[in-house]
Amino acid sequence: MLIRFSALGDVILLRPTVDSLLELYSNVTIWIVSNKKNHSLFNHHERVKFIGVDLGNNIFKIFKQIKQQTSGVSLDVVYDLHDVIRSKIIRLLLVNKTQKTRVFYKNRSLKKQIIDKKIKLTQLKHSSERYADCIKNDFPKIDFSSFKKVLKFKGKKKNTIGIAPFTAHESKQWELTNYSYIFKKYNTYNFIIFAFGKKERLTTEKLFLKFKNVEIISNKSEITDQMELINECKVFLSMDSANMHLASLTSTAVVSIWGPTHPFLGFGPLFNEKHIVQLNKLSCRPCSVYGKIKNKHKECAKKSMDGISPKMVAGKIEFALKN
Repeated sequence: MLIRFSALGDVILLRPTVDSLLELYSNVTIWIVSNKKNHSLFNHHERVKFIGVDLGNNIFKIFKQIKQQTSGVSLDVVYDLHDVIRSKIIRLLLVNKTQKTRVFYKNRSLKKQIIDKKIKLTQLKHSSERYADCIKNDFPKIDFSSFKKVLKFKGKKKNTIGIAPFTAHESKQWELTNYSYIFKKYNTYNFIIFAFGKKERLTTEKLFLKFKNVEIISNKSEITDQMELINECKVFLSMDSANMHLASLTSTAVVSIWGPTHPFLGFGPLFNEKHIVQLNKLSCRPCSVYGKIKNKHKECAKKSMDGISPKMVAGKIEFALKN
């Protein structure tokens, strides 16, 4: 059983590990506990059993649901792939239902030291590799270096560029007025904006839909529907966000913009490292692991995004289109 409650981006990063495990071990059935909203991401195989929980429920109600849905099932091993209070309690409550329990190693202290500039920035293991390391203890064939994209593409891609301009933390969001340059420069392409919340959709309608080659995604799209749509695009442009991770599992080149956060801290775009846009010589970066900014880092966070020009982003889009 794999337990992962948390932000969608982190859950998406689990998918390559699951696919690799299914491919390498034909006798393994995987139970996944996560937010019920993530169901479509893990309903792709008969040997994956998804337990979708409501994170608004208390921990004992969540445990009762898990216990009911796994009634009669003996679990060989439980993997806590979040390691927070809620997942710690769940794994303790499951102790009599499994032979062993393992915990995902986040390396929080090292990341904090990098942010606080106590040690130099160094490239840490990707979160997907950390998931693999945790599971590899029991399934040694798992190998991060052999992970594959979830979706392939045959045929001709649509003349479309996808854009996910919004993030959970505004510090990671590129100035929205910059996109007019992109829309005008690539006026022979159609653009589809990935915006889902009420505020995001209203902003999109106000700033972006005045361009004739721009439309907005349906707010009823499931995660897998979004992946299929991205897979048809020629390029996908995103911030450091869940949309970036989702797009990185498709065959489409993903151009990602990085400011206060840094791909070296374990959340880079899988298979798309060569399409990253960032200010490499800004010494105050990174000033956050996830995008939550302390007052002392606000100036750095602003510089890290303001310094990325539309021409820089367009140059990387051009590179992605040609390759």
